[in-house]
Amino acid sequence: MGLLDGAKTLIGDVVAAADRAFEETGSGKLALSLAKFYPGGLLAFLDRLRETGHGEAVGSWLGSGARQTVPASAIAACLPEGVIERLAYDLGVPEARVPTVLAEFLPAAVADQSENGSLKPQPNFSTQVR
Repeated sequence: MGLLDGAKTLIGDVVAAADRAFEETGSGKLALSLAKFYPGGLLAFLDRLRETGHGEAVGSWLGSGARQTVPASAIAACLPEGVIERLAYDLGVPEARVPTVLAEFLPAAVADQSENGSLKPQPNFSTQVR
């Protein structure tokens, strides 16, 4: 095994460990992190995704049917400057993985935080201005 192969394996192991750690924290952690660091919290983030053309996907997360995905690049484009860094620290994942983690886990987190097709009341601690 060459040095490059070893580095790829190590990076893969770190990413897998970060994903496992995030999975263990559950959807409440994701919603709470967005409440703390995204201006307006989870509700505002979902509104931003709708504004950028992903309303159908967001609607699928609130309903009981199949959940559609939003590309990590689209999620990254909806995150204001500095929010990725804060989310990375709070969620325990590398900054570069935050959009991917949100793309992967946000649909289930929103489904867990919804009831009868609507988002349950959410906390909002963020004091940032959009």
